[in-house]
Amino acid sequence: MLIRAAGRSDALPLSQLLNRVVDEGDKTAIDSHLTDAEFAEWFLTGDHCLSCTVAQNDSGSILGFQALERFHDDLPEGMADIATFVSADARGKGIGTALIDATVREAQDRNITSIRAVIRNSNQTATYYYRSIGFNQDISATDSSLVVLTRQLSQ
Repeated sequence: MLIRAAGRSDALPLSQLLNRVVDEGDKTAIDSHLTDAEFAEWFLTGDHCLSCTVAQNDSGSILGFQALERFHDDLPEGMADIATFVSADARGKGIGTALIDATVREAQDRNITSIRAVIRNSNQTATYYYRSIGFNQDISATDSSLVVLTRQLSQ
């Protein structure tokens, strides 16, 4: 497996992966398909984008990606949001664990001291994943339809 930074040329295959996850329902707050141009703005080139990391297999097929961004106005200084998407057939095979190491390095390089994951309450698989990689419940979260987890980073 290769872990690498995403580039603009990845927008089409990454948007296709994301759109398949959207079609599964209840796995993401994103509720409609994104074009490759929309994907690029949301995850690769927008002013709020900090990093997007891709996992691909030996034949070059994309298995998943992880994005780090500062899109929401409620984020305190030094905090970024994380989003992780893995294709259905690649889940449970260590893709997310491989991606988090690269994302944490990127975050630290950008002086991010904590990462926040905002997850639909119904997505227990994602909640389990983030907890397994060191995220903890954020007790300040007020929306009962969401689980908010954070991870402090060492600098």
